[in-house]
Amino acid sequence: MINFKQVEAFYWTLKLGTQQRAATRLFITQSAATKRLQELEKQACLPLFEASGHKAHLSAKGVELLEACEGLIGSMARLEALRGASRQTIRTIRMGFTELVTLTWFSAFVASVKAVHPDVSLHPDVDLSASLQKKLLDGDLDLVVIPEDYVTPAMTAIALQSIEFAWLAPARQFTENTTISLKELASWPIIVQGAHSGITQRCEQLFAQAGIEFNHVYGSNSLFALVALVRAGVGVSCLPKDLFADELERGELQEIAVEAPQTIVNYQLAFLKHGQNVLTESLAALASQCVISH
Repeated sequence: MINFKQVEAFYWTLKLGTQQRAATRLFITQSAATKRLQELEKQACLPLFEASGHKAHLSAKGVELLEACEGLIGSMARLEALRGASRQTIRTIRMGFTELVTLTWFSAFVASVKAVHPDVSLHPDVDLSASLQKKLLDGDLDLVVIPEDYVTPAMTAIALQSIEFAWLAPARQFTENTTISLKELASWPIIVQGAHSGITQRCEQLFAQAGIEFNHVYGSNSLFALVALVRAGVGVSCLPKDLFADELERGELQEIAVEAPQTIVNYQLAFLKHGQNVLTESLAALASQCVISH
């Protein structure tokens, strides 16, 4: 007889693309996931998958079974929600975001989650935008906060905030109230984060579109390390303006006016469409409230 563990292994293998990802999602070994799928195929009396490399592709029988399984998975999720209403259970939510979030509204978000969802345990993962995108698509994260450029059709995304980035330089290196060209800016070392950073890619696109080569300095993935390098006179960097407003006011840094489009980064909270549920929607609403309050 088919059991629910076999159905789960089948469903998540299809949704996440490989048995390894399904096993990670279900907190079991890959061999256990394989065994459950083999048992399910035996019960179905026909192969559920067609062999085609590492990715899982359904046979005709598999397509038929998936339609039945999707309804069952949804029903079980609703039953778990009803059970949780009378008996508190701890649910882990794996959430990924960039350093900027940790430095701004994340503390308020954690407090809100504890107040509204005491049964939810947040497991944070701080990383660069491209890495967070991959982890979400691979099923290693449940929610991510990433620039809109990294949102894919597989995701549901909710707009959170728009951040203005500005070119910051060591104090008193440029004439006040003057605007410089990109070519003049490129005469300075440009301090950036790693290659997977959204702002690094924007800098590269900006200079490439103008046909200008520039000197990369891969300083650090830490925003505060980058601004320390700028302050020390190593070069200039494109950084969140409001985050370093105090340093600008004290004259420790200087904002450069550049003949280039203003750099605005729109951040969104994203999750996979097949992972959308009442809890993810509630967490997204709480994040939006915290951003507004901040």
